Amino acid sequence: MCHFLRISTEPLILIANREEDLFNPLGTRLQSRLQNSNRIHFDQYGHKELVTILRDRARWGLEPDVIGSVELAHIAEHAVGDARVAIGILRKAARNAKKTGDDQIRSDVISDVVSEAKLEIERNTISRLKPDQRVLYNIICEVEEIKPPALYEQYEDRVDDPKTERTVRNYLAKLEHYNLIVADGNTKARSYRVRS
Repeated sequence: MCHFLRISTEPLILIANREEDLFNPLGTRLQSRLQNSNRIHFDQYGHKELVTILRDRARWGLEPDVIGSVELAHIAEHAVGDARVAIGILRKAARNAKKTGDDQIRSDVISDVVSEAKLEIERNTISRLKPDQRVLYNIICEVEEIKPPALYEQYEDRVDDPKTERTVRNYLAKLEHYNLIVADGNTKARSYRVRS
């Protein structure tokens, strides 16, 4: 990749769901250069987009006519713009239908698995957090709401080699991006809480 960065006439386009997974294996010099690049953040999916994604998943992963458009729309409503959640609900509903011997995935099955599917995705996301991200998440889980200075102070007390405040802010932005926490307020009056 270093060779690409030396070619000034050719743009370099990197796509990632988790930015740190892309940058961490790179050397610090290369990380520094890439950190200042332009970023395009995509919004959540709309309802129609989620239904399209689910329809394609169902077409390639399930028997024909196992799930209808109404049920796909039902899943999309529960997913609230998050394709991972939508796919997780579809997967869980398909497994439950298979387990009970149903040849179709109905809305009642979908409703029954929504919270379990979301919990499974949340656990999977938490299991992939870096140690410092996990510490920050655990601190936020322990309190109802916390301001950045208090959060950083508790974080410093719990780790041997604390990251800079800027890095911690980036970690918190990632936790928010992963839908694990919510940031309320602007920069000076910001507070963090666990997403309920």
